[in-house]
Amino acid sequence: MTELTNRGMANWRRTMIAAALSFVALHSSIAEAGITADEVLVVYNSTAAGSEEVLAAYIAIHPDLPPENILNLNNAALTGADLTWVQFTSMVRDPIRDYLNAPGDPTPQGIISILLLRPFPHRILDTDNGLVCDNVSLIGGELSAGDATCASLDAELVLLWQDMGAGEAGGVMDSLLDNMIVNPYHTVTTPINFFTRQFIQNAHPFANLSNIAWGPSSASNRLRPGDMYLVCRIDANSTEEAVALVKRSRRLLANMGTATILFDEFNVAVGNELDDDGLFTTGDPFNAGDDYEEATALLLSFGWNVIYDDTSDFITGIEEPSPLLGYASYGENHSFNGGGENPPGAGTYIEDFNFLPGAVFNTIESFNGRGLNGLATQFSQEQVTDFIGVGGTFAIGNVWEPLSFSVADNEYLLPRLLFPAESNRLTWAEAAYSSLPALSWQQVVIGDPIAKFDIVNDGNFIPGDLDNNGVINATDADLFAMLLLDGYDDYRTMFPTLDPFARADFTMDYEFDGADLDGFIDAFLNQ
Repeated sequence: MTELTNRGMANWRRTMIAAALSFVALHSSIAEAGITADEVLVVYNSTAAGSEEVLAAYIAIHPDLPPENILNLNNAALTGADLTWVQFTSMVRDPIRDYLNAPGDPTPQGIISILLLRPFPHRILDTDNGLVCDNVSLIGGELSAGDATCASLDAELVLLWQDMGAGEAGGVMDSLLDNMIVNPYHTVTTPINFFTRQFIQNAHPFANLSNIAWGPSSASNRLRPGDMYLVCRIDANSTEEAVALVKRSRRLLANMGTATILFDEFNVAVGNELDDDGLFTTGDPFNAGDDYEEATALLLSFGWNVIYDDTSDFITGIEEPSPLLGYASYGENHSFNGGGENPPGAGTYIEDFNFLPGAVFNTIESFNGRGLNGLATQFSQEQVTDFIGVGGTFAIGNVWEPLSFSVADNEYLLPRLLFPAESNRLTWAEAAYSSLPALSWQQVVIGDPIAKFDIVNDGNFIPGDLDNNGVINATDADLFAMLLLDGYDDYRTMFPTLDPFARADFTMDYEFDGADLDGFIDAFLNQ
């Protein structure tokens, strides 16, 4: 395995050109990113066990969240994993509409992101065929018939004010629920607050794309990025893991000197790649490029340490023990059509990796987001919730069979999160939705929507040397004590290019507390 396996100079040249063009597009963004707490509507259900604990944890890291931006649906019937479309509209969509339409703040135009707190249903059943989208051999037929109405709950909240179900009667593309809608924010480099939200409650026209998808209309009142809500959720296998996820989002510091990003593709010489699939033969709005290769080239140009592998080997955490900030692979599809070896275990391969706080998970597995709310997975695929359980922070998952053309594009997701210039770096919600080709489809976005990375390049250091002078002395002891007393912000002001976690978090739990004291003392005495 090499850092970038050779697939031929022609392919590499094409990849580098695409990366350079993406770099220029990213760098040209002039509006600074940053969704703020007063632009987030937090939605939870107090009758669901653990929801108030997750809410308290979120308020603790965002004390500036206005109380009026918290909506308690307080509905004992709002439990489980799946809702019908009628249940969704009556128990979720309409109460949120009514709340935003009420006098005072927040307003429909003032909210940019909707955040759902665990536990919260995550799937909407097909209107006339129930669980059909759990069946990989049947979903293609529903899609071809222009009548796949199953979706993630989150995806249907994105276009909150559109009457998605109007006209739905089981016919071919007879409502906006059928199949998917082209995401107008996909591949866009501009922060979401650049776009007007004045028309978010208006009905927008859509174009029928060959009875397969709904695309952008040519009308002046067509759907634009400002007409969307960036819907995220805080979710995990347990309340405790969800609270831990929130805490990891508090201080996001990515260190180019210590972090690794892994792209594990199968042997593309054997099977057709899954990361460059589209839906149409020409003018495809869903196909953004050769994703793993282009993401690798772009991140390498930024200076990140990237491992890209396109051999038959499935890279395990034993093979690659480096601390990972980004993980993308074919997962249980790594052996698809003979493209490589099957991952070890049955949907448990993620357990052996070492993930940094802020780590991102995005695999090409059709049901990697199905297992929320206690649902079993399909085909033993790895779950986003398992990733959160082993220390991950951000993930995009699929709750029903999505078909590979709709999987989030890493080449837009990770570079937007990890762009070297802070003014061009996006929040999690912005980066996630710029990577999603389709709306009203099968994806869920897990993580704090307003979280945004700070970036340093601090790779050569002595653990315990907090002032970077090459020795550990009384000054470092004072700085260590400051960190113990919640002095992270003061430390970052004093030493903006250094990574206090790499230097002083000896237990690697992303906290500074008494448990780190033995490590500091040992470093002090044995330098």
